[in-house]
Amino acid sequence: MTDRSDTSSSPRIQHAPVVLTPFLPELPHESAGKQVEPTTVALAFVTWLQQGLASRDLKYNETGAMIHFTAEGMALVSPLVFKAYVANHESVNDSEAEAKALQVQREVIKASWHLLGPGKSNILKYHVLGRGGVPVGKLSAVVLIRPERWVMPVPPSNPVLHIA
Repeated sequence: MTDRSDTSSSPRIQHAPVVLTPFLPELPHESAGKQVEPTTVALAFVTWLQQGLASRDLKYNETGAMIHFTAEGMALVSPLVFKAYVANHESVNDSEAEAKALQVQREVIKASWHLLGPGKSNILKYHVLGRGGVPVGKLSAVVLIRPERWVMPVPPSNPVLHIA
């Protein structure tokens, strides 16, 4: 019987230490500068928007319009414009239309074309001003910054809309 401390009879196996590289999630400030590729849904929505504005099928800067140009950018009345897009492209029932419209809105937001509101909200609130500058209504919108990427020339800002 041999003593365990006797190392002469069995060769000692030595291993080099393994270096572990942990996977750390990106911090918000690290991913802020990265360009996000828009999805086909977001691109199809913007194409529909461009074609609708060019053909005048989509009204803008007027009462009841789904699109308004403001000092901040192109305001897309939410969820109205996204519902109109879904209604124009798919034949679905009302509950499916709601879900699809919400998905289209999410895809547009993921493309990072929009302006973030207070508290990093994706939706900005506007007051609709009546005579004498008195607020007579409200609307909520996803505001696409730099509208000249999609519309040339950019129409003037709607004078009756002011950010809340």
